[in-house]
Amino acid sequence: MPYHIVKLPDDEPWRVWKLYPDTAILHYGEALDIFLLLGEEKALLIDTAYGRGEFPNLVASLLDGRELMVVNTHGHYDHTGGNPWFPRVYMHPDAALIADRAFGPVDEAWLANMPHRDYEKVPIGDGHVFDLGGRKVEVLHTPAHNSGSLSFIDHGRRLLFSGDEFDAGQANLGDISSVRAFLANMERLWSREGEYDWVMPNHNGCPVDKGYIPDFITAARNVCEGKPDLVSREGLPAYKRGFGPCVRVRVGLSAINYRPD
Repeated sequence: MPYHIVKLPDDEPWRVWKLYPDTAILHYGEALDIFLLLGEEKALLIDTAYGRGEFPNLVASLLDGRELMVVNTHGHYDHTGGNPWFPRVYMHPDAALIADRAFGPVDEAWLANMPHRDYEKVPIGDGHVFDLGGRKVEVLHTPAHNSGSLSFIDHGRRLLFSGDEFDAGQANLGDISSVRAFLANMERLWSREGEYDWVMPNHNGCPVDKGYIPDFITAARNVCEGKPDLVSREGLPAYKRGFGPCVRVRVGLSAINYRPD
């Protein structure tokens, strides 16, 4: 039975397309993607966006009878807002601390309509594997953009899901310690580049070429060594949600936004 939807005046449209017959990209508004992976027995939904509009009915229409598991890449509300549509969601313990914190006021009628306001937060970490039946998805803890960030290697379709750790050409980080963590993460991901062909970030377009990662490594290493290649942020949106003023470093395809000490 379809979910009853409380529509809001500022709901944005959903668009769906198939990267593969068993891999759907669910695109909300202008620049936010989440992903539905179908195995032989189960499905994995990576993030829930804001949970607005026809989101739960859209997901249900794509399952074809499969059991659904839901996971968050990290705890920011544009990735977790739809969690209360589901009885349980897998996430890193640090993500669980902030997953219910909206960026601003939330319509009470809309929130009250969601069936699982007290959904179960199931902790997972590095090395966890989701077995969808004929398709395994491995979890990697990659904290830099956020301490609870998880990335995922889909060994069935050879895809790397990067969450917000980086997107199509940039990484939004905090202070220098987060740049050091980002460098370690990128070196780890690149050490396993033989296990995936494309990267699937949540913002600003996907899939993207994994060749972005070596440029991210160089950019982060330059920052850590005190020789960043600074470029202008003119025309770019201001940092939001507590990151504060930042500078921008670019190497080749990739840029890092970070807050200098």
